[in-house]
Order: sequence, then structure tokens, then C-alpha cells
Amino acid sequence: MSNSGVLASIEEYVERLQQREEGYTEEGLRGFNWHKAELAGCDLSGFNLRELDMRGADLSEANLSRANLRKAYLRKANLSKADLREANLVGADLSEADLREANLSEAYLRKANLSKADLREANLVGADLSEADLCEAYLWWANLRGADLRNANLSAAYLSEANLVGADLRDANLSAANLRNANLSGADLRDADLSNADLSNADLTGADLSGAKLRDADLSEANLSDTILDWDAIPLVPNVDASILRAIEAGGQLDMNRWHTCENTHSWAGWVIVLAGKAGEDLEMLIGTNAAASLICTKSGSHGSRVPNWYANDEEALEDIKDRAQRQLMALQSSTPEQESMAIG
Repeated sequence: MSNSGVLASIEEYVERLQQREEGYTEEGLRGFNWHKAELAGCDLSGFNLRELDMRGADLSEANLSRANLRKAYLRKANLSKADLREANLVGADLSEADLREANLSEAYLRKANLSKADLREANLVGADLSEADLCEAYLWWANLRGADLRNANLSAAYLSEANLVGADLRDANLSAANLRNANLSGADLRDADLSNADLSNADLTGADLSGAKLRDADLSEANLSDTILDWDAIPLVPNVDASILRAIEAGGQLDMNRWHTCENTHSWAGWVIVLAGKAGEDLEMLIGTNAAASLICTKSGSHGSRVPNWYANDEEALEDIKDRAQRQLMALQSSTPEQESMAIG
């Protein structure tokens, strides 16, 4: 049978099944070849498509809401703009699938393979992605608000601009993930692996980072307001930016091209580490200069909880240091004697 004949037969069978014609059952769908089937816009809502081989099928804009796709083989399938609300995709293979702008809200994707899948602008609100493989998946602008991502593999995933507000990322692997400009406010990141992750300009307001691995993570310009972690283990540098400015004015040098150049020449982050003393050096050895300086600055109250831009040029960095130092001195002058005592250490 020709490919076109096979595809037309599937469409006709689905249409008659929806009309509840006698002799047409969901089980009968399994007699067709779904490989590379062209079913764009087809209504398969609620259908039992469990374990079907649908590799390369065109299901763009199809209605698959509440469909049973458990362990279905959908590798490289086109599911862009498909309706997959509350669909059962547990253990399904969606590797390299096109899921751009798909609606997967409240979908069940536990242990699904989504490696290298394209989920740009997809709706995954409240989806169960626990233990799913999202390695190198594309999730730019994806909405993962409240999603369950416990123990998920998101290593080297692209999550720039993603909405992860209130997401459960406990024990998730986010190593080398791109989370630049992502919204992680209120997210649960306990014991997550964020080593080498790009969290620059990310919003981590109220996020729980207890036990998270931050080795060589980029926290430049991230918002760490009310972030939960073991702050007692982070050293404090009172009036950190004013202290850096004094060190520079006393003959020290600012060189933003490398963290540390020599004893009296450091980058902004490098100066933060140096001024934190032995505790700062130990933290730097443990999690790297970027992450260590970011946490020290946040605890030390450098311009609220917004981490500095560790990659600014010399002129921009010095101007920002001066501005922050001025803010710190103004805050100190307006503080009560008790607050002043705390600021001084």
C-alpha cells in the first residue's frame, strides 16, 4: 500500500471511530502504520495510543488532550502547537520531537525521554516531569510554573527566559544548563546540581537552594533576594563595595579581565574574595570565584540582593562600585546605632 493510502486510511478510520460507527474500535488503530503519518489537526483526544510507534509523525495542532500515549515512540515527531493537556506520556520517547508552543499543561511525563526536544514557548504548567530526561532540550520561553521536575535530567538544557516559578527541582541535574534570565522565584532547588549552570540575571527570589551544588555557576546579576541556603557558611564583608573602593584608592588595581592578577590587582569579584579573608578563599576553592563572590556580596548587602555584573569592563565596574559604595555609606548614615553596629560587624 502506498504511503498516502496508509495515511488516508488512518484519517478515515479515526473519523468513523469518532462517529461511533459499528465495527470501529480504538484497538483497530493498531493495525495501521503510524510511522511518519500525516495527522496534522486531527482530533485524537482521549484515544488509547499506548506504545504505538509514531516516529516522525506529523501531529502538529492535533488534539491529544487526555490521550493515553504511555511509552509511545514519538521520536522526531512534529507536535508543534498540539493540545496535550493532561495526556499520559509516562515513559514516552519524545527525543528530538518538535513541541514548539505545544500545550502540555498538567501532562504526565514521568520518566519520558525529551532529550534534544524543541519545547520553545511550550506550556508545561503543572506538568509531571519527574525523572524525565531533558538533556539538551530547548526550553526557551517555556512555561514550567509549578511543574514537578524532581530528579529530572536538565543537563545542558536551554532554559533562557523560562518561567520556573514555584517549580519543584529537587535533586534535578541542571549542570551546564542555560538559565539566563529565567524566573526561578519560589522554586525548590534543594540538592539540585547547578554546577557550571548559567544563572546570570536569573530571578531566584525566595528560591530554596539548600544543599544545591553551585560549583562554577554563573550568578552574575542574579536576584538572590530572600533566597534560602546555608547563609551561616558564607562570610560577611561589612560595606563590601566601600571597602573595595578604599582598597583601590589606596593603590590597589581593578582588572576585570581575570579574577586575580597579582596580590594588589583583582577583578571586582576577586576583591570580594580577598576582603573576605581565609573564609572567602576557602569558599572560592569550593564553588569557584563567580558563585563565591555572588553569595558573599548578597550576604554583605551589596545593593540589595542583585549580584553585580562580574563581566563588565573596568570603567563600568568602577562606576558601579562607586555607586554601590555611596549607597552603602548613605544607608549607614541613616541607620540606628544598633543597625550600624551590625553593618560594621
